[in-house]
Amino acid sequence: MNPKATIFLCDDEEDVRGGLTFLLRQADFDVRAFGSGPALLETIEAEPKPLRAIFVLDLDMPPMDGDVVHDQLIALGYTKRSPVIFLSGRGTITRAVQAVSKGALDFVEKPYTNETLLPMLRRALELEVGLHHKAKRCEFLQSMWDNLTPQQTKVAILVAEGHLNKVIASNLEISERMVEVHRSKALEKLGVDSPAELATTIATMKGCGIAVGP
Repeated sequence: MNPKATIFLCDDEEDVRGGLTFLLRQADFDVRAFGSGPALLETIEAEPKPLRAIFVLDLDMPPMDGDVVHDQLIALGYTKRSPVIFLSGRGTITRAVQAVSKGALDFVEKPYTNETLLPMLRRALELEVGLHHKAKRCEFLQSMWDNLTPQQTKVAILVAEGHLNKVIASNLEISERMVEVHRSKALEKLGVDSPAELATTIATMKGCGIAVGP
């Protein structure tokens, strides 16, 4: 069974942090609580990777507000796998909306209710599972693509674009026989059997943000 993601809660108000931690543990969530953004970031950087996490961040949290923490999580690549939810006070709704526009899952306005927060966290856990599996697939595709030689990469791209061997040979200034060799090796390394499957795999790679090119 896949391990369930941990809720990484970050709120500088001790009473809020303690109360929310108790509530979430009573609801069978695994929770780790932090009183500041720097403490959270320092901890997760030391954690084994990949991190299985949901981040719940208070927006108004000096000296590093939640939206700044969110920016750091984006820069470090955590949000590719881990949903982010914000706790927002009345004066921070606009900032919460801006955070959602940057990819945060949602925000909960304080004072929150169990009926609002708990279903949102359960939805976040379901989303995290999907993001985790997608990230693993993308990493696998990246490793396969990195295993190609530069010439196999060039041939694979041209094959996926639908070019004939003789056109590829002319384009790369190599023999058709060498095109056949590179083509066969590229398809074998990428685990596909046809140009159509190759084109689909390369399109998936591009969707992962993999730099597909010679």
